[in-house]
Amino acid sequence: MDNLIRTFSDYYNRPDFRKFQNSLAREVYESLGTSYSNSDGEVKMVTDMCSTIDGKTFEKLKFYTKKIHGTRSFVEFHNQDKPTTKELADMVIISVATKDREIIYEKTAFIQNKKEDTDGVWKIDQDQLYLLHNFPTFKGKKGIFKRNFSDEVVFQNHSETLGNYGLFKNPGEMILVNALTVYKLQQGEKISLSDIRKFTHNSFQSNNSFQFQLIDHPFWDEMLYRYFKHFPNYALPFLNLPFLNNSIASLNIYEFIRNWSLFNIGEVVSAYGNIADKDLSTFNRILLREAGLSDFIITNIDGQEFENNLTIIVAHMNLDDKQ
Repeated sequence: MDNLIRTFSDYYNRPDFRKFQNSLAREVYESLGTSYSNSDGEVKMVTDMCSTIDGKTFEKLKFYTKKIHGTRSFVEFHNQDKPTTKELADMVIISVATKDREIIYEKTAFIQNKKEDTDGVWKIDQDQLYLLHNFPTFKGKKGIFKRNFSDEVVFQNHSETLGNYGLFKNPGEMILVNALTVYKLQQGEKISLSDIRKFTHNSFQSNNSFQFQLIDHPFWDEMLYRYFKHFPNYALPFLNLPFLNNSIASLNIYEFIRNWSLFNIGEVVSAYGNIADKDLSTFNRILLREAGLSDFIITNIDGQEFENNLTIIVAHMNLDDKQ
């Protein structure tokens, strides 16, 4: 874990890493701009965006994307007292760091993508928002959860950033915002860009002038190990860093690429070998296998099946890479 923090600290302060982030964001903009000009729907827009991202690398960091075609995954839960069935999400973002083929840190975010209904306004399905905001106990009705979870599924969502919306806007923009913020800012069943701009900010923006000098002490790594053993689902102790943090919103593609490449998006699944969320960890390993990372990660899920209509995008920090 100490090595991961040092690597991100180095990347964050390097102009060539920022140049890589900016270049990738610009390519994504070009892809989305083309999709919007062709009047494509959100499925095609996401597919084109993922094709642009797939295979991009910066030293130890590599991006993978995969579109899985199959049965849509539906889950059953209670919205207040009413039994409800909904698709959980249509995209999953995973950030994972590995060493010696073992996962030492991972985060996950479920994304429901939505193209604007009118200029800068998106209509939100309230049942799905309830699911992505609250993550009530649910059962699989069809697809991946039905096939791989025999019992009810419980996702912790300690950070309140597990459920999110990808809001696409003309002429080729995407805003990523967590479900809690959508719930707070929506008016009726709609949320507008103006409301998001007025009330949304990142909790760690005060660290824009960050210059991080790590403690060079033999007990530093031991302290991190003991902390994550007992508190794997929380942020780094006493540190509000611009990486390995929790972003509630990325207001454009540049912010999205920067947050994702610094592991600021999503809920912590495990840290330092300690699992924070057992059900989410099982789900993650199925997705990582499907994304093609089985050569890097010991997944231990060979007997489980994947069947879903889902887009997976993965940022993988391989600390064994000598670059």
